[in-house]
Amino acid sequence: MPTADLYARKSNKDAGRSAARQERLWRADCDAEGLTPGRVFADPDLSASRYSSKQRPDFEALTEHIQNQRCEMVSLWETSRGTRRMIEWVRFLDLCRDMGVLIRIFDEDDPATYDPRRPRDREALLKEGIKAESEVERLSSRVRSGATESAREGRPHGPLPDGYKRIYGAPTDASVSESGHRRREITQVIDEDRAWIYRAAAEGLLNGVPANTLARILMAFGVPTANGGKRWQGNVIWDALLKPSMEGHRERNGVIVAHHAWPAILDSDTVARLRHLRGGSRPVRNHGDARLKHMLSGGMRCGACRKLSMAGFNGGRRKDGMGGYRCDSNRGGCSGVAGPRPPIDDVVTAMVVERLRRPDAWAVFVPQPEDETKIARAQAELDALIARKDELHAAAAKPDGPSMALVAATERELLPNIDAASARVKELRKPPALRGYDPLHLAGHWSTYSVGERRAVVMALAEVVLSPVGRGNIKWTPWRLAESRWHGDSRTWGDLWRAGGLAGVGG
Repeated sequence: MPTADLYARKSNKDAGRSAARQERLWRADCDAEGLTPGRVFADPDLSASRYSSKQRPDFEALTEHIQNQRCEMVSLWETSRGTRRMIEWVRFLDLCRDMGVLIRIFDEDDPATYDPRRPRDREALLKEGIKAESEVERLSSRVRSGATESAREGRPHGPLPDGYKRIYGAPTDASVSESGHRRREITQVIDEDRAWIYRAAAEGLLNGVPANTLARILMAFGVPTANGGKRWQGNVIWDALLKPSMEGHRERNGVIVAHHAWPAILDSDTVARLRHLRGGSRPVRNHGDARLKHMLSGGMRCGACRKLSMAGFNGGRRKDGMGGYRCDSNRGGCSGVAGPRPPIDDVVTAMVVERLRRPDAWAVFVPQPEDETKIARAQAELDALIARKDELHAAAAKPDGPSMALVAATERELLPNIDAASARVKELRKPPALRGYDPLHLAGHWSTYSVGERRAVVMALAEVVLSPVGRGNIKWTPWRLAESRWHGDSRTWGDLWRAGGLAGVGG
């Protein structure tokens, strides 16, 4: 009597297929076929698809058992109990063939014993493996399609963003899944007991309070973090404030798919100001980095090497005790240009404040109509590509749908186009550089804004250039800023000064 070992597996989604039930059916099959029950290997509640990252310890033990030539026959309730990954199934069949191990499938419909050494039996087992893998791929396509549809409807999903709470209602006809089932109504609303933290943090940052200082204040008052911890960090505060969910937007795979899906904790103007204040990715800073102390550090070009490499320094480096700017080799500069900070800041401030009062400079504060048209076109292109992918997944989920190979090939062509279209939408949706700011208020209350905000305004309006010392070795004159220019204007500040009869400025 051959000895048959059992491998039983049940994933979390396999209803009515418990490992214990598989063992009962196996023992009944052994009695009916005259087989001697051997060892039982079981991995309950573990998926065998390519989407699972968990190890299956008993499957590995079974493999070792076969390699040690201690196995005559492996019994499986159905092929998919072994694995749903084709590459793993082929390796398993190769191992059984090499070790002369038979494979017994004892399902209730068509029980059979296969010998992987026989070409016909091996072919039948390979086909069963393809079916098992295709089944999980179709299920995955159906799930992805449903998740995308849910996201575009703006339904909350995933971890609850801090500052919000969810209210769950009864199933409703207003939202139906792809399978036709009614879904529960989910409403995401502001949790005022937590939202105040982020509103206060945003206000503090916009008023020049460093994020790490805000973190220390929150810890001093014993305010718990989002996960209930005690330790706040400045970068965590920044990341939370800049998440699309703070503005009420639903995101999927890094793309905003539903705007204003729930109430916003922070309005879009506040978030735009925060984004500009942070200035994208943070630079690596050392103790000599004056980027947050001096208005034009990292915001003024060197007139010699033309790099955005001017860095501020304190007065200890000058004989007159006056702070200055110097082209910094640590920023890739030439170190050949320097100038006194106070008079440079004064000239730039005077130019910018005067510019802020002119309506022709206000384009950086408000969206332009042509931008909305471009956004609409780019969004329509992205929506069409996503809809094509959704249709592909929906078709693949049907019994008579396209093969998984065709789906995979088509998806490989679609995904780069979706990524490119998504990048275009993101770029076009960037708010105007100074959205949320009032140019006239900036002009009238310039000194009340933080150094970071003032630098952001300067960089949005102008390219400031500090030229090297000229003839006569005169260390400072405003004409060293004459190569500067307003964005969108071919004339330099020097041209404007001459046209205004200011040829002797600073002379």
